[in-house]
Amino acid sequence: MAKITKLYETPDPPEQDLKDYKAKLFRHKAGQGARRLLYVGVVLGIVLGMWLFARNKTYAGYEVTASAERADTLNTQYAEYNGKILKYSRDGISCVNLRNEAFWSQTYNMQTPILDVCQNAVVVADYEGNEAYVFNEQGLQTQITTLLPIQQVSISSQGVTALLLSDSSMSWICLYDLEGEKLTEAQCRLEETGQPLSISISSDGIKLAVSYLQVQSGLANSCLVFYNFGNVGGNFVDKIVASAVYENLIIPRVQYLGDSICAAVSEQGVIFYEGKEIPEEKAAAEEEGEIRSVFFGERSVGLVVDGTGEDSARYEAHVYNAEGNRILTRSTNLAYNNIKLSGGDLILYNENECEIYTERGTLRYTGTFDGAVADIYKGSGFRRYIIVFSDRTEEIKLK
Repeated sequence: MAKITKLYETPDPPEQDLKDYKAKLFRHKAGQGARRLLYVGVVLGIVLGMWLFARNKTYAGYEVTASAERADTLNTQYAEYNGKILKYSRDGISCVNLRNEAFWSQTYNMQTPILDVCQNAVVVADYEGNEAYVFNEQGLQTQITTLLPIQQVSISSQGVTALLLSDSSMSWICLYDLEGEKLTEAQCRLEETGQPLSISISSDGIKLAVSYLQVQSGLANSCLVFYNFGNVGGNFVDKIVASAVYENLIIPRVQYLGDSICAAVSEQGVIFYEGKEIPEEKAAAEEEGEIRSVFFGERSVGLVVDGTGEDSARYEAHVYNAEGNRILTRSTNLAYNNIKLSGGDLILYNENECEIYTERGTLRYTGTFDGAVADIYKGSGFRRYIIVFSDRTEEIKLK
């Protein structure tokens, strides 16, 4: 075997030099890491700053990103429906996309169509008439014909439909399943229960809230009654699981927010009830000014009252959560015709003007549109909105 001969010996470095070398190497790597962290921090700071700027910026202009012409009748009304648009009039109803392409449509003959939507379910009925049509994403599911005139409609997410029917002597509340079969009915005699003002069925189709007007000793009182048509309700007389009388108070509107929270809007504010099976009063919010408008979100209630603040604005819009806490207050002088919550945004508009506020209360847009506005709702994407004009539909991006 060959013998390896070392040409020279490499002496070991002194111990102190080795320590100095390791210290310099550590400082070098630490410096590189710190520079990288500083760079990343600067980039993130810039991105965050740009995001906050865009989030809090108020826009006065927009660009049209998509547009489709329409030729609807003069009395056509519109509603949001799972990213689509419902168009309904005296002659029929259709579900269309932004390009005005129909997913389904149905003709009918109604004098005054009224509409209710809950998730995928839709009901349209003829106010003071005898016909109601129930739809889901696939189109028409059933047609309901009544003997008494229809006063109100309410639908659950499964398509269970509640109809308030009445004539000069009495009222009936009837429930129908998705196939149009009558599930149950309740008779409302004016001398016993009072005059039903408003009905609302929970999204699970089990509970029904009714507000009755009762006149006693010259005072107008309201009675809230909650029915349960599930197993729990079978243990109660007439399936009434809860009720409450509010003296000298009128409650013209009740509205279920999901399957367990119900809002009762009075002339003085809003009362929140909660209960999976048996609703109980949980919170209340009172208003000082006169209530001009009422609107609803998925789990919130909005009220517009006369302005009372130091800015002397014409109106104030207040939004309350299900706990009765005011989560948004905005003052406005806009002479609005419509106000709504869409995708978390608060939208006020009339035929030509609009104000849009974020859920945090930031004024997102203020300005005018080129044409008569019929409806506005939030689109998919940042700063994108759908504008329904009288003759076209546009998707816009604020800029």
